[in-house]
Amino acid sequence: MITDPITEEYLKDHFLTAYFIDQERKNIEVLVTSEDQKKTLPYIIPFEENGHQWKALQTVMTLDQLHESTYQKHKFERKNFEETVIRIAQKEGLIMDSERIDTKFYPTLVTSLFEESDNADHVFALKLALFELKSVKESTNEDAKKELRKAKNKLDILSAAIQCVKK
Repeated sequence: MITDPITEEYLKDHFLTAYFIDQERKNIEVLVTSEDQKKTLPYIIPFEENGHQWKALQTVMTLDQLHESTYQKHKFERKNFEETVIRIAQKEGLIMDSERIDTKFYPTLVTSLFEESDNADHVFALKLALFELKSVKESTNEDAKKELRKAKNKLDILSAAIQCVKK
């Protein structure tokens, strides 16, 4: 078993990647393969300009590459975090999956339409969403479009939108 794998000789055949692991950029995690190349092993080394481990790492990775690797790792971790949060929120019914409407959504929709019918923010957002629909946008029923623009509550908005898309 090798005692210090962060040597120029060992890194030559076993280096995978490295990145800073703290905001201050004082510590680096170096990933190497085991001697039999079957395992990935992490090692933490200090970022010391004259340190022997840093000098060995520089034979396989420049400081610029280390910074880029750190950036890419953070970007990848952020993307995974966001995807996990969205999955959890969808599972808990906090947000909807636009590909699949959950039946839990309908009570919220009904409440929004009939009990909060004139909420100004909702009215504005609903109009915008409807005018993005191709069938409303391309409708030749100018009177219905005019009514849609003038509508002050959600029920009137939906009524006008329905008139826009009816043939």
